[in-house]
Amino acid sequence: MELETQALVLEPEARPAGARPGGGAVSGLVGTILAEAVAREATHVHLELGAEAARVRMRVAGRLTEPMPVAGGAEAADALRRLDLGGLRVAGREVSVATLATPEADRIVLHLGALAQGNGALEALGMRAPLIQSLEPLFERPEGLVLVAGPPKSGKRTTLRALLHRLDNGARNLLAVEDFDGPPMPGVGRVIADPARGCRVAEGLHALLRQDPDAVLVSRVADRETAAAALQAAQSGRLVLAGVPAPNAVGAIRLMRELRIEPFLLASTLRAVIAQRLVKRLCRECRQPVQAQGSVSSLLGFDPGVVVYAPAGCDACGGTGYDGMTGVFEGIVADSALRRLINDGGDEAIIARHAFLNAPNLGSAARALAREGVTTPEEAVRVSRG
Repeated sequence: MELETQALVLEPEARPAGARPGGGAVSGLVGTILAEAVAREATHVHLELGAEAARVRMRVAGRLTEPMPVAGGAEAADALRRLDLGGLRVAGREVSVATLATPEADRIVLHLGALAQGNGALEALGMRAPLIQSLEPLFERPEGLVLVAGPPKSGKRTTLRALLHRLDNGARNLLAVEDFDGPPMPGVGRVIADPARGCRVAEGLHALLRQDPDAVLVSRVADRETAAAALQAAQSGRLVLAGVPAPNAVGAIRLMRELRIEPFLLASTLRAVIAQRLVKRLCRECRQPVQAQGSVSSLLGFDPGVVVYAPAGCDACGGTGYDGMTGVFEGIVADSALRRLINDGGDEAIIARHAFLNAPNLGSAARALAREGVTTPEEAVRVSRG
C-alpha cells in the first residue's frame, strides 16, 4: 500500500494550525501518515524529505519500520516540507515536532504524545488496577512527594504526565517544569528548563511555586538543589510528582539519601514511589504458544515446560510479531512502618522486604506479563536482571 497525496477528512483538531477546512492534499497526506501511526501504536514518525522523494518511517515497539512508500516523489516531499506542522493533534494526542536540515534531506520527527486522562490512561500505560487503587488517595488529597523512577527511555515522563492529568478536575492549578520541550499539556502551565538559557530545573520549580500550584510535575531530579526544592514544595501542602534516574523504587529512596536529603524530611513528605520499565507487547493476533526453554524457565522461576508465548508476525503487526510497548510497574505506598524505616536509615533490603510483602516488584510483575502472554520470557528476564 502506498500513501497517496489525496485529501483525507480529519477530525478538526488534527489539522495543522492555520489550515483551511478541507485543505487538500497536503493536510490529507499528513493526516494519513498520522492515522497510520496511531493504528500501529507508533511513538514517533520520521520524515526524510529529499530532493526527489519522501521517506516515512515509524517507531513501533522501539524499532523503526517503514510500513509503506510515499507516492508523489519530489512533489510529496515539497508539500510536506512547506507544511506548517505547529499545533498538530491526532486522535486526542498532542504531536510535537523536531526538525533538522542536512545536506541530503530535511528530517522531521513527529512525537505522538500519550493520551492522559483518568485512570484509563494509567491502565493504557500498563499499570495494573491494584497499584492504581493504592494511588487513589493521592488524587483525592494531593499533597506530599511522589517519585517516579526508571532509567532513560523507560517511559517515566509519560507516566508523570498521566499522573498529573489524573489530578485535573478543573479546580486545581497544575504546573510543570520539564528539562525537555515535549508536547504541551492542555490545562497545565509549563516552564522548560534550559541551563544554556540560564534556567535550571530547580530555578524553574522555584518560579512555579510563586504561581500558587496545587500540584507540580518535575521531570527530573538529579541534584541536591532540585531535590531540596521539591521537598520544600511538598512540605507546603502541594503534591510534587518528580522523576528520578533510579533503577527501582528502593533505588529512588537511596538516590534521595545520596543527595543528602534529611531522613526525617523524606520520611514525612514521601507518599509513594513508582518504578517502571518498558517491554515489547506481543501481537495478540499472531503470538504463538511455546514451551519455555530450560534456561529461561530457571531464570524466571517457571516450572519446566510451562507454556509461554513467542512472536510470529502477521499483517496486523506489520510482520514484527509485536504490538507496541507496555509498561512494567512496581509501587511503594508510604505507611507508618516505611516512614520509620526511612527516618531511621533502614537497610535497603529491609525496606524492599516490607514494601513488596504484598505487592509485586519489577521482576515479579514482568514474570506475570510473560505468563499472561503479554510479553516474551526474554523481555521478562531483561527486566528482572535490570
